[in-house]
Amino acid sequence: MDLEYVKNIWKLKKGNLQAEIAAWDSTAEEYLYEAKNNFMEDPFLSFLADKIQLEKSMVTLDVGCGAGAYSVELASKVAKAEGVDLSPRMVELGNKYASEHNIQNLELKVEDWHTCDISPYKRKYDVVFAHTTPAVADYSTLVKMCEASRKYCFLCKPARRTDKVFDEVKRIAGVADKMGSDESVAYTFDTLWGLGFNPEVMYSQQVWLPKKTLQEAQNWYIGRLKGYYSPSDEAVNEVKQYLESIAVDGYIHERIDTTLVNMYWKV
Repeated sequence: MDLEYVKNIWKLKKGNLQAEIAAWDSTAEEYLYEAKNNFMEDPFLSFLADKIQLEKSMVTLDVGCGAGAYSVELASKVAKAEGVDLSPRMVELGNKYASEHNIQNLELKVEDWHTCDISPYKRKYDVVFAHTTPAVADYSTLVKMCEASRKYCFLCKPARRTDKVFDEVKRIAGVADKMGSDESVAYTFDTLWGLGFNPEVMYSQQVWLPKKTLQEAQNWYIGRLKGYYSPSDEAVNEVKQYLESIAVDGYIHERIDTTLVNMYWKV
């Protein structure tokens, strides 16, 4: 495929950045390290370990790191694990966790991968990865990821995804397109292939069952809507009423079905 075509068509739709940040800040606690984030149980980490041998001399970068769950696990195997995320709350909690658990070689910082200058990151890292994050969501952010690595890249993107609650929220708000659409996976492969890389792919079917309080759910879903679209006040009120109607004992129970597409390539 013509890379110029992909470059021109595969662009993330700009929205309300502050609303997007607020949405991620509101759910930051959910992205802290958990025992399941290990190389045996986690499909992405298992995929990474199967493809490369991590070494104590390596430096890694987690793009869209959230609260650093994956970097925490990597830190024990590499010289330094770094991460960037646009959510100040995520970064704060991740660095706090590292401090409390005496993880001295982990460093997370606030950075918007979409707009940051790539120069300080260029060819600095042995491994660059991004896991189910909108930080790498179009041509330019994927190219940045490649430019930051001097050896290996790993990317995990959700595809064929349905969110029982959020899909209905978007319908109520009049949103026709789907965030994180399957085309993104195809464009990712086309871009990497066009740049001369040989991406390897592995699939993992997942079911996630997140639970939020009604207030947390309203902050999250409405924040995500405002981050990408411009819902009317009427639509926002309808979304709030919908969430109130499906709350069980004050909680919103989501169900997410998706196929995770894990990609690996050498640069």
